Amino acid sequence: MSQIDSLARSRKRVFNSVFAPVKLSENAPTPLATPTPSSTAPGRPFGSATLPQIPLHDIPEPEAVKWSRAWHSATEFLQVPDRTFDTPSSYLEYARLNSRKKQITAETRNALNLLLLPHVPGLHEIPKEYDLLHWYCNEIRRHFITNIQSILCTALKKGSEDDPLAQTVRCLNVAHHTYFRPVEDHMLPEVVSTERNNTYSKLNEAFQSIVAHSLPSKRISDLLEETIRSTAVDILGISQARDDDADDTGSNDMEIDQQPSIIYRLWKEMPETARYEVYEVIPEYRDDRMSQARNKLLTLLHAMQELGLGGHRVQKVFAQVMNDMMTEFILVSYKEQWESPSLVREHLCLWVENVFARLAVEVLEIVQPPTDYRNDNLMNVRLDDVEKWQEIGLARLGALRTSELFDVIVNWDSSSGAIEDLKQYTTHTASRFSLSTAFVGTLSQRLLHPGASTAEILQLYISIIRAFSVLDPKGVLLDRAARPIRKYLRDRDDTVRAIVGGLLADPSDTDNTESSETLVELATELTNAHRRNLQNDSGELDWDDMSWMPDPIDAAADYKKSKGADVVGSLISLFDSKEAFVKELQSMLSERLLKKKPNFDQETSVLELLKVRFGDGALQACEVMLRDVIDSKRVDTVIRNDQELAGEPLPAWGTAAPVQKSYNVPQLHSKILSRFFWPALQDQPFNVPKEIKTLQERYSTGFEALKQSRKLTWLNALGHVTVELDLEDRVFTDEVTTWQATVIYAFQSDNAPATKTVAELAETLEMSASLVRSACLFWVSKRILVETQRDSFRVLEVLPNDEDHEMAISGDQEAANPSATESDAAAAADAAAAAAAKETANAAAMEKMNLYWQFIVGMLTNQGAMPLQRIIMMLKIAVPGGFPFGNEELREFLAGMVAQGKLEIVSGGSYKIVR
Repeated sequence: MSQIDSLARSRKRVFNSVFAPVKLSENAPTPLATPTPSSTAPGRPFGSATLPQIPLHDIPEPEAVKWSRAWHSATEFLQVPDRTFDTPSSYLEYARLNSRKKQITAETRNALNLLLLPHVPGLHEIPKEYDLLHWYCNEIRRHFITNIQSILCTALKKGSEDDPLAQTVRCLNVAHHTYFRPVEDHMLPEVVSTERNNTYSKLNEAFQSIVAHSLPSKRISDLLEETIRSTAVDILGISQARDDDADDTGSNDMEIDQQPSIIYRLWKEMPETARYEVYEVIPEYRDDRMSQARNKLLTLLHAMQELGLGGHRVQKVFAQVMNDMMTEFILVSYKEQWESPSLVREHLCLWVENVFARLAVEVLEIVQPPTDYRNDNLMNVRLDDVEKWQEIGLARLGALRTSELFDVIVNWDSSSGAIEDLKQYTTHTASRFSLSTAFVGTLSQRLLHPGASTAEILQLYISIIRAFSVLDPKGVLLDRAARPIRKYLRDRDDTVRAIVGGLLADPSDTDNTESSETLVELATELTNAHRRNLQNDSGELDWDDMSWMPDPIDAAADYKKSKGADVVGSLISLFDSKEAFVKELQSMLSERLLKKKPNFDQETSVLELLKVRFGDGALQACEVMLRDVIDSKRVDTVIRNDQELAGEPLPAWGTAAPVQKSYNVPQLHSKILSRFFWPALQDQPFNVPKEIKTLQERYSTGFEALKQSRKLTWLNALGHVTVELDLEDRVFTDEVTTWQATVIYAFQSDNAPATKTVAELAETLEMSASLVRSACLFWVSKRILVETQRDSFRVLEVLPNDEDHEMAISGDQEAANPSATESDAAAAADAAAAAAAKETANAAAMEKMNLYWQFIVGMLTNQGAMPLQRIIMMLKIAVPGGFPFGNEELREFLAGMVAQGKLEIVSGGSYKIVR
């Protein structure tokens, strides 16, 4: 056991001989109990139990004694007294009260002069721990760790001070002054002039090392980041937009991305010659807010650099903040700034060069390494660094415009300035791919879903074609963005109808109530595209085109260059076959041609333009339809003259007779259609009045005489009638359908106002009951008829007041049962009240059901025919709060829509929208 202990002690002695243990207590001066140098007899050394004795066998005794006295005197003078502090403020207050200069005696000055000599005769072998500078470094470390470190760490971590980082810097400045004042006043003058800078640098490096390793680095970095960020928004011109917008809205905590920009706008409003003469974006704040913030930041960073808290730590934090500030500046300045021409790129480069780079130069000049460690061949910020920062800023501007691209397309073409910015951004394959990928993802989320109507999707697709044609004339980006839209539009049932409806729309018809659902601009685009083709029909291989460029490298394998911004061609090419467009064109053209219009110039023009795209053969049937309508005017005039049907200008019938109390002969006009070239027209046969039937027979005779071997078949339900109803207190004139006119004509009577039921009218007119009731309700809405009971209507000769109207209804109910007893009358009243209440409840339920009609139309339009159970399931999912009706109620409602001709039942019991 003793051998093991001996071996351990031997190893310890060997280790200590190489790595001598240093304790803070060993560097303390000689204790106060030691006699003063004046009380020690000459030639006699003095010592301390805690201070190792200087080996004297190699040193002459008189020199050793002299050195020992000097050491004691110097260390006692330089020792920093200990004191306990609670907070950094208490330390600052103590330092302020004890800031007097330390008085030095001649004996201490001589001691410092002796100990600071570069070579002490006879003391060449003195150990390092007895070097006065080395001792003072350890004294500084001891005092800082013992007295100051704890209060600074506590203040930094807890944030007990208002500005813990600034308070820490102030404390470190005071400590630095406390430690270095005796050095500057008494030690450096005793050092050889050639060594003074080196001596001060060594002490300063030691102090910086102590500070850097004693305080929490992560916490200081976080506080520094907050400080730099708060001052950088003022220096870089960001806070002006933030504060002004907060004043306008009455809130100071508004998010940056929700504020309107003023920085770019103010710069843009400057005279063009003054835009390049300013260094800050907002000159009014250059000498006030920005200058104050700049001085505050630079002063703080300079102090931190001098105290050992700068260097790479500040550089890293500053780089991170400046990186974020550039993004924030671009967001605040240029968000939704889409005006054309765009000066955003010019403004951003000017800001980076004169504001961003200037701050970077000033900060890096402070936090760079000391002069002795610099490489004189390198500069902090070079010209190519500024150019790189400008490239970074432009890349982030492109990222901002990419995120806004969908909204830019929605607001086209007032947002063309944003496309100019993107055009400068999409110069590399990677940026083009990023833009197209992000935009396609946005389309899937915000547009390509059942909630968007086909007209809205087509409208946005048109804007995409126009915007992307400016962004990328070669059409590669448009090809990528259009693929998901085209695929989605092919799956919608009403896509063809929406396109054809837009082509046939009249651009000059500003009173069109369905303009929001009609792509009116397609008609204008069709004409413009034809003009462009006539002006430039050289095609892709134009040998005279000096600006020709090959297809981009990122073009897909099946890429086909689009011919400019040919919107109509892009929409027509949605489907591989043109038959769907031609068939829908025939259907919609027939609807427009059957309307009462003075001319059909718009339809003729559209048909001629489409013949250029589809060919004459594909549109032969449409051309025959148009010719039928035009020729019908001439044929109608000839037949009316031959049959003497042209009389006085009375109300005119399209294919039926007017309703009026006078018995004058009505006028009859017709449109003669070629049955083989027109699409199947849905007709609901019914009995027209005898006067109209007679006119039709005479008209048919005249036609057969004019067109031999041909025969007319009257489609009564497709006509229109101008009726004039002469009532007791008013005259009503309007254009209605033939079946509505036929129903009101049946109420004509010379006696008291006639009362008809739906069943009677249906039997007399051989018309479906649903159509009869629909016509009666139409006349009720015009206040020509009044419904006295369920399915019972009477002519309203005189418009009553509200009270008179109620009394009239009551009187009609009593007249219906003149022989009833009093009890029967009461029972009938109760039954009528119950029926009325039930009718009212049903009407209210149907009115509420109408609120969900648009949901049903959207589902059937976007997803095709659906059975009843699937419609209910979809409504329960789509309607907020759930669908409140049951299967039978919805079935009854859909049956009513079928009766109105809005829905039809296809195979399997599914409901489908009637086209």
